[in-house]
Amino acid sequence: MKIGFVTCVHPYYDLPAVAARREQAIAELRNAGFEVVATVTPRDPDDAVRTGMQLKDGGVDAVLLFICTWVAEPITLALARELADVPMVLWALPFLDRDVPMPSPMSGITSTASNIRRMGKRFAWVIGGVEPAVLQQVMGALRAGGVAGALRHARFGLVGAPCPGMLDVEADEGALSETLGVTTVHCELNDLLESAQAAEPGELAAAAAHLTDCAGGGVAIAPEVLAENLRLYTGIKRLVREKRLDAYCVRCWPELRDRRKITPCVAHALMAQEGIASTCEVDLPALITTYLLSRLVGTSAFNFDITGYLEDRDAIQFGHCGAADPTLARACEAVQLRSHMRTGTGATLEFPFREGPVTLAKLMRPASGKLKLFAARGVAIAPEVAARGSVAEVRPEPSAAAFLETMMEEGVEHHVALVYGTWTYELRQFCNFTGVEYLPVSAIEGSAVRS
Repeated sequence: MKIGFVTCVHPYYDLPAVAARREQAIAELRNAGFEVVATVTPRDPDDAVRTGMQLKDGGVDAVLLFICTWVAEPITLALARELADVPMVLWALPFLDRDVPMPSPMSGITSTASNIRRMGKRFAWVIGGVEPAVLQQVMGALRAGGVAGALRHARFGLVGAPCPGMLDVEADEGALSETLGVTTVHCELNDLLESAQAAEPGELAAAAAHLTDCAGGGVAIAPEVLAENLRLYTGIKRLVREKRLDAYCVRCWPELRDRRKITPCVAHALMAQEGIASTCEVDLPALITTYLLSRLVGTSAFNFDITGYLEDRDAIQFGHCGAADPTLARACEAVQLRSHMRTGTGATLEFPFREGPVTLAKLMRPASGKLKLFAARGVAIAPEVAARGSVAEVRPEPSAAAFLETMMEEGVEHHVALVYGTWTYELRQFCNFTGVEYLPVSAIEGSAVRS
């Protein structure tokens, strides 16, 4: 990630303590893997405009204002105006020298925040010294800003219409675009099918061999069946390339699974391994959520149905047909290539998800132009029984009952995305950048899910 680093001090001051902290902060960010573009400290508004232009021309993903003293407010305001479309993080030291209160970085960040809020620009902020815990917050905010910025240029392919009867996946594309800046690209299902028929035998054979290697638990479908299903993989790859898509979803039933006896599940699994997020059943908010998580973390995310309430385990079973990246499996030996669990058609890649900390999230459908992001932390646990499909058993925080209570009371839709690791702080900061309302799980358990 490429970030602009701008030290903010009042032009009256040139203090050795500022230089030391500046160099330390830049070094720590670079050691963490960020590409840091450190600018000259602006001394007047014209300097600030030139600095902003330099960072925009350099293609930074986000800008960090490192506030070390009281600031001349026209300078930080000029920076914010020039960088209006670039995500911005304000990081202020809690003090410069405790025994010499002036000039105070806390005065600097509060005045800067007030001005930037009034001009309508959204931002994230962190207060703390150059120390590990604070740096984690700063880096989390920068990553969240990078994703918010990427969404403004992202293209989401919708192949076909939502599946029949699924009203809770239909969304106001205009509201999503207005808030997040995303672009939706509508494609015909027949165009995908025509493209799939042009698949080269060598490409199909290579994809089949890769999937077979991933399926350490065995292959229960015939080679010709797998090859026929993998035609969708080549068609989707071509579609993503030609339409310049960052993520996509496909209407998989009834036309494909039930009528043509093929499924895009193994195609989705392969595309996920190649860094392209997808989701099932043409659910645009779920697709954006899956993209958001995978882009934030740099690994595959997956979108589930809620398929079971395991009250005795304080857990929820999440499942879908079998379309996840096989690297998410508990073990290679647990991955199986099979036909669809209910219809016996198509090709699916089935496995239980591995154990470990996870983050669950769902961008909800716009309501009156307003967006909410439902999010929770949890732990994926070893399944008690074997289950068909892509399956994860998760203990959400603070409890499975509270998770369901919030979903039911807030009207969260039935598709929920999962990614490994704890990223709720970053998701909250993402909401700061975008104006989406952050919706955590309530700690109060309602009677609806109690025995």
